[in-house]
Amino acid sequence: MGLRIALYLHLLCILSKAASKKGVKCGGILAPSSSGNISSPNFPGLYPYNVDCSWLIVVPEGSSVLLTFQHFELEYHADCAYDYVKIYNGVSADEGNLLGKFCGDASPPQFSSSWNIMSIIFHSDRHVAYTGFLVGYRKDTCGGVLTGLSGVISSPGYPLEYSNNAECSWTIHVSNRSVVTLVFLDFQLENNEGCNFDYVALFDGPTVRHPHLGNYCGNKRPPSTVSTSNQLLIVFKSDFNIGGRGFKAHYYSGECQQVLKAINGNFTSPSYPNIYPNDMNCHWSVALPPGYRIKLFFPVLELEDQNSLTDSCDFDSVAVYDGDSETDALLGRWCGAERPPPLTSRANKLLVVLGTDRNVAFRGFSASYMGVVPVNVSCTRTEFQIQISQQALPQLDRESVYLGNPSCSAQMTATSYKILARFVSCGTAGQDERAAVYSR
Repeated sequence: MGLRIALYLHLLCILSKAASKKGVKCGGILAPSSSGNISSPNFPGLYPYNVDCSWLIVVPEGSSVLLTFQHFELEYHADCAYDYVKIYNGVSADEGNLLGKFCGDASPPQFSSSWNIMSIIFHSDRHVAYTGFLVGYRKDTCGGVLTGLSGVISSPGYPLEYSNNAECSWTIHVSNRSVVTLVFLDFQLENNEGCNFDYVALFDGPTVRHPHLGNYCGNKRPPSTVSTSNQLLIVFKSDFNIGGRGFKAHYYSGECQQVLKAINGNFTSPSYPNIYPNDMNCHWSVALPPGYRIKLFFPVLELEDQNSLTDSCDFDSVAVYDGDSETDALLGRWCGAERPPPLTSRANKLLVVLGTDRNVAFRGFSASYMGVVPVNVSCTRTEFQIQISQQALPQLDRESVYLGNPSCSAQMTATSYKILARFVSCGTAGQDERAAVYSR
């Protein structure tokens, strides 16, 4: 990690020197104690043609960087192919850290880094110039605007005791096509009836004027929350005495957490077949009716390779669990380009988890699944028996399950359908009984 950042710093210095050789000085490494501003060259005049500027903002570990654009006016293109600003949640050499690419006169939203580094890239081509941009940055110890597909939110100093008189606000802002899911992993605040001293408050929107979803305190984890729009506000406040270790919560956008209930289907890593984002944790839960099992396939898998020192998937990985949580049996964990074999659950639920770190990203994966019905077949020298759980076919009458033709319908027990057929000769069934089991 340290070597990578050192290399990126070196590249940043080269870029800055290259811009300087053209007579334009821009970019650099910023280590603010509190706050500052960044602007395009010659702001508020027209920015020069054909320049590339890179800024790397580094704050102390445990803090984050908050960006707020105060002015923004660049040449417009539908794909921002001419002049643009890129914002990275970390170092800019890794496209998996890209938070957004912007041009035109629509100001980018506020951005908060999920760790202590953020990068800004400005590029102009050889034609058309505008006034450019002015953006303010500051060190944030808690709170901010979170725009990633998933992320972690925790009280200041977690898991150590949070400070008195703290006040933090996090606005989660995901894509317009999605909603926000918030899950608390740990929770310990001062307890009192009404939660008026230390508390976490949730609002179904970006401000406290939006619907209030509840105040929470004490040791009981708040329930999982799903917003009705693409924004959710979390407010944490503590009073002048008595604290706790605080809280840790995970948020997901709809692109990063899905519950799949169709009998068969497909899903992919975010942005597939383009590069997936860094620093995320995504869940796909397949939940079928009782009696089904789930067969899972990975036609494509392209993730960061395993750690050469440990021979383990320590960086980016896909894990599959035989159930609906990460406490269930692990069927396997994979990375690199080695595709998992087809996997089958023991029951009707399966969980797929994609975890990525802060560096290096690839195309990701595509996956498909299908529900299968376990059929128990047994035989003797003269006959064979087929048995199917009633849970797998709960909507059918006995006459609707048969072998070959309706005259060979199933018997019913308390838990299953049974079909009994006799062999005619030499290990084969009679003509009317050679077909597979039908249901109508």
